[in-house]
Amino acid sequence: MKPILTILIFCISISLFSQKISGKVTYKFSAEPLNEKKFDSAYTARTKKKMDTWMKGIFKNTKDVHTFLTFANGESLYVVEDKMQNDGKTIFNLNRTYAGGDNIYYKNTNTKEYFFQNDTGELLLTDLAPIKWKITQETKKIGKYLCYKAIDIESKNKKMKPIAWFTPLIPVSFGPKEYNGLPGLVLLVEMSKRSITAIKIVLNPSEDIVIEKPTKGKKETVEEYKKRVASFMKFLQKKS
Repeated sequence: MKPILTILIFCISISLFSQKISGKVTYKFSAEPLNEKKFDSAYTARTKKKMDTWMKGIFKNTKDVHTFLTFANGESLYVVEDKMQNDGKTIFNLNRTYAGGDNIYYKNTNTKEYFFQNDTGELLLTDLAPIKWKITQETKKIGKYLCYKAIDIESKNKKMKPIAWFTPLIPVSFGPKEYNGLPGLVLLVEMSKRSITAIKIVLNPSEDIVIEKPTKGKKETVEEYKKRVASFMKFLQKKS
């Protein structure tokens, strides 16, 4: 049976069986370490100054972080591990920000709700637009699961174009952060020098999984969010 035909069959099975599957997934968010020499040369060429010591310190404190996806009854919730260290100290970790920070990502396939709760000085419930994926016939094993490769066809940044590896063997359309909407659970996301990898999967645990939908915050549409981000980027460009 051809891979694409197999995927189509699993697409049908998602609507039939996804409501019966619950689970908890632990992911690891990783990024390649900073190449200080290359970074210094690029920074010097642009501003004729070396990278400040405190900025290099931020990159040196950047460690892998764990993130968590829970799903049940057509709902999912994605969060990042707490920023507090074992010694009780809070250290800024750039990877934690990239992985989602303090944002809470919520998806409901029954009501078609899809948003994330974020705090920008004001608590917001921001709608998310689904990613348009191109599913390929390329496959690989991740753990014991056969996965298919999907590419984000709308990403404008070719170097950072997300690639998702999903498994139809777990027929739920969930994944880490905003990387979902495929006919199977996303186990790996690759973005240039960053990756989100499933390291632990627990399906249908004995204890009930209760998804707590974020409700506090002002609602923000996709268009409002894009305008806010564009305005912030212009502000940063003026400051640089």
